[in-house]
Amino acid sequence: MLMEKRFESVHKKRPQAVELFQLNTTLLFWVGFVPPLFAAVFAILTAIILHQDKITNYAWICGRAFLPSLSRIINLTLEGLVWQLCIFFHIPFRLLELSVGWVRYGRLESRANTHRLWYKMHRHLYLVFGVTELILLSGLSAIGEKEHGIWHVCFFYSFGVVALLFFISNTVCHSQSLYFLNPYGRISYHVKIVISICYFLSAPAIATFYALYWKACFTWAYELFALVEYLDVFMVIFYHGCCVYWDIQHKVVFSVRLNKPSKLDNIIEEKPLKKEVTTEL
Repeated sequence: MLMEKRFESVHKKRPQAVELFQLNTTLLFWVGFVPPLFAAVFAILTAIILHQDKITNYAWICGRAFLPSLSRIINLTLEGLVWQLCIFFHIPFRLLELSVGWVRYGRLESRANTHRLWYKMHRHLYLVFGVTELILLSGLSAIGEKEHGIWHVCFFYSFGVVALLFFISNTVCHSQSLYFLNPYGRISYHVKIVISICYFLSAPAIATFYALYWKACFTWAYELFALVEYLDVFMVIFYHGCCVYWDIQHKVVFSVRLNKPSKLDNIIEEKPLKKEVTTEL
């Protein structure tokens, strides 16, 4: 009895509202986090183990490299198909994650925040960069390196830059909102900081290794370039996994309800009786 009162929902059920179903946030985490992680691991391992000849059968100017870039991996038939299926499957759940973050950052701004304009700017950038990141991810997944190399490269590196900007905006909003509170708020914040710094430091590393291979012809440099690229992909995946797992788990309930307005209200408003489905957080 005490537990029921302790965790009673703050959103009181209306007398005329019928709850259709709830979405479990843990399920949302697994559905949004596992598919891109599986796609990355499957594509890299399958390409290296089974399709080594296909991914290294290029006209290498400075010597043959044995670790391919992710762009070349997802250009293969099997790896590209699995990658696209998993990535496009998880995008709607990422959009749901963004919408939850947008709403809750608006509601949960800390009263101790003294830079409200700065916070509001980053809240808007959080949504803009988040949606842009998904658009660029869809573009680099759908457009192959062989068919449209320039477009693919533009999408790929633009995605990397926008992902970092999203990390920054999200972390700023986190630090100035009630998301920062324990038990998971500070853990999530520190993990976001660590991933963002590592991701930022990987940019000069990946550029240096790329230049060492193509300009100085150090064969080992391309292997390191590919490893850092793999690491960047996993950092993006784990950052978003961190957002879902620690930021909304046990804090958000997705409730889909059918609202039935009373006949008295419709008579007063002189409107026909109608039903509507609403989603509440």
